[in-house]
Amino acid sequence: MLSVRFGSEAEWWVSGAVFDRLFDAAVEYGVMPDDLADWRYVVDANGGMDVDEEQPQDAIRFRGALLESARLELDSVERTEDNRSYVTSLEKLVSLL
Repeated sequence: MLSVRFGSEAEWWVSGAVFDRLFDAAVEYGVMPDDLADWRYVVDANGGMDVDEEQPQDAIRFRGALLESARLELDSVERTEDNRSYVTSLEKLVSLL
């Protein structure tokens, strides 16, 4: 499990597989800025990260890319048993942000 924190008030607990899938989607949608692509490895290697400890403008762009991708995915992913964990995790992220 990964802990992606957005300051002291919002923490998203997510499996590595779900995070990687959403990050891949963000790249495919073209919403994840190229200069933040390495953050995926930071999150994976450290078991998470506190996004708000980064430069404010980078934190805002990262948060926005994850949120936009989550919304796009929720609009397009089939609601099957195989996708249930993914959908539930995305819904939690959207409600946090």
